[in-house]
Amino acid sequence: MRFILIIYMALAATWLAPHVKAAESLPVKSGRAQAQLVTSYDTAAPGQDIFVALSLRLEPHWHTYWRNAGGPGYPADVKFEILGAADDSLRFGDIIWPLPKAIVNKTGDPNFKIISYAFEDRLLLPIPLRISKNVKPDQVITIRAQATYLVCDEICLPEMAELILPLVIGEPVKDARWSANILRTLNNAPKPDNLQAAATLTDGKLQIDISGNTLDFAAIKNPYFFPYEQDIIEASAEQLIVRGDKGLRLKLKPSFGLKDGIKNVPGVLAFEEKTGDGWQKRGIVVVANADGFVEAGIIETSISPTKSITLWAALLSAFIGGIILNLMPCVFPVLSLKALGFAQAAHTNRTEIRKHGWFYTTGVLLSFITLAAIILVLKAGGASIGWGFQLQNPILVGALASLFFILALNLFGLFDIGGSIQNTGTGLIKGSGSKSAFFTGVLAVIVATPCTAPFMATALGFAFIQPAPVFIAVFLALGAGFALPFLALSYAPNLLARLPKPGPWMDIFKQFLAFPMLAAAIWLVWVISVQTGAGGVLRLLSAMLLFGFAVWLWKFKNIAAKLILLGSLLLGAYLVKELSIAEREHEFSTLPQASMWSPERIAELRAEGHSVFVDFTAAWCITCKANQNGVINKPKTQELFKNTNTIILLADWTRRDDVIAKELARHGRSGVPLYLVYPPGAHDVKPQILPQILTYGILENALEKAKQG
Repeated sequence: MRFILIIYMALAATWLAPHVKAAESLPVKSGRAQAQLVTSYDTAAPGQDIFVALSLRLEPHWHTYWRNAGGPGYPADVKFEILGAADDSLRFGDIIWPLPKAIVNKTGDPNFKIISYAFEDRLLLPIPLRISKNVKPDQVITIRAQATYLVCDEICLPEMAELILPLVIGEPVKDARWSANILRTLNNAPKPDNLQAAATLTDGKLQIDISGNTLDFAAIKNPYFFPYEQDIIEASAEQLIVRGDKGLRLKLKPSFGLKDGIKNVPGVLAFEEKTGDGWQKRGIVVVANADGFVEAGIIETSISPTKSITLWAALLSAFIGGIILNLMPCVFPVLSLKALGFAQAAHTNRTEIRKHGWFYTTGVLLSFITLAAIILVLKAGGASIGWGFQLQNPILVGALASLFFILALNLFGLFDIGGSIQNTGTGLIKGSGSKSAFFTGVLAVIVATPCTAPFMATALGFAFIQPAPVFIAVFLALGAGFALPFLALSYAPNLLARLPKPGPWMDIFKQFLAFPMLAAAIWLVWVISVQTGAGGVLRLLSAMLLFGFAVWLWKFKNIAAKLILLGSLLLGAYLVKELSIAEREHEFSTLPQASMWSPERIAELRAEGHSVFVDFTAAWCITCKANQNGVINKPKTQELFKNTNTIILLADWTRRDDVIAKELARHGRSGVPLYLVYPPGAHDVKPQILPQILTYGILENALEKAKQG
């Protein structure tokens, strides 16, 4: 009976063919899906290549499978039969598969998941169709298709649809609807794009390295590999991604399909890339050659900083490092204000002085806690940041430069803000009051972060990979050490009593302290020049001019002067805000490319027989600049590099760079400076990690050790 019905449908379709379009069959509801057979042409010519496609519409939440189902399941399949013509009149190709999704199936156990490679909602599966040249025009060929597919939600249902489509032979007539849909599917389907890939079994993982200059690997996100063959990998296992200078590495859990060893692994690299319409999904067909080699610029190390230091050692190192941090040049301009406050209050009530010491300590500790909280939130959001991250923001750098400039004008005596706003603006950090002490502590922490004192690096490297309570505890220990010298001074009446009584000398001392403020402002302008180029410097200097003009206007009391003053402040603030979009003209990449750090460059130089000295630095890092000018750039040191066949590579962290941040973390550091020395050779090796404060002797010993292998 079923065969008679099929023959009847075929005859009816043949009779109706001259009167109706042949671009689609009647839709068939098979259960949870509606199937239909469609073509790109209503009428096709002898010898023409067209497409026929299986169209599936799935009910909400149901899915069907890709060519590799991933987990349990099987893909859709279509078997064709030709009625009313010779068997060789039509030749069908293979299904062209769109890019699938990794779908997590529902299970009764929340700790157990099954991932499938599948499609939801609508699916179009194009199939190439070649029409024989021997087919006569005005002929109608009936295509009978049996489509089978598995649809799943909480349960899986095998479904089937019998589809009949009459194909009219004659003058080609393209079907506007289905031709466009099929073409869109073909354009978006994964295709080869000259990517090279290699597959190896390493440490129990299927490791696939992918590289190629047709894809900017640094600009893509969420890479994912879909193998063509089922049971090559455990689809439900996490895919680990390691990014390199020229590509990426996927570490996958192998399945029993590789029980006999490695073999070629074809598949699709899926990812998201930025377009004018936002992030779009794309797939590229790759074949990972068994035991091949692809240079993806990846260097991995087994360094484990968590084993190198205990919690108590980290807390002690942070505390000592915080004390030494007071001696760093980036902190001195702000601490000089506190020194002025102590000088002014030296011969007043001792209780008041101690109160100021505790207010300063409170400002320091709260600032360190706030800084730790911000870092934790940003890290939880996926950001790769470290110590000193805030000075990677040109807006904050510009604001601090402007503040130091205004403070210098105040210390020179060009203006004195009093009255009802005595406790705002510069009054918050200038003077001897409690609020002054508190906000001096806040500002001291902000400007202290570009510096890394001895003992700090190890403690912070430990903290950045620990849980939140340990992270905050290390920051509190650092803050306690940082605040201790001034707190101790407030409890040392004998030392304070030795200071001269207030008099004319204090006005001279106050004016002298304006020069460190100007020096700090100059330094920050230079940081801006590196971050944003000449355009940013022009904006910042213009803002400082406007702020200076506003200071001059302060002495005029009429309404017009006040309005102009307000306008100057607002325009200056706007220019500081615009630093975020200023183009960087003096990029660090103006250095010869050979001097730029990358894992690949290290490997190349070592293979050529060179020792390698890597300088992780930043424009805002005072310690880095002191080491560069005082040791690294000295003629004697440069001669040492030459004699030991050592090449210097620079890694600039002035602006945020996730690759450098991860490299710092890999060596147990969260900030700069970091100095590494690699010996020559092609084998993997752990580099020597040098102290944050360099000397010629330290470098000489390290380079001689590297030369000896």
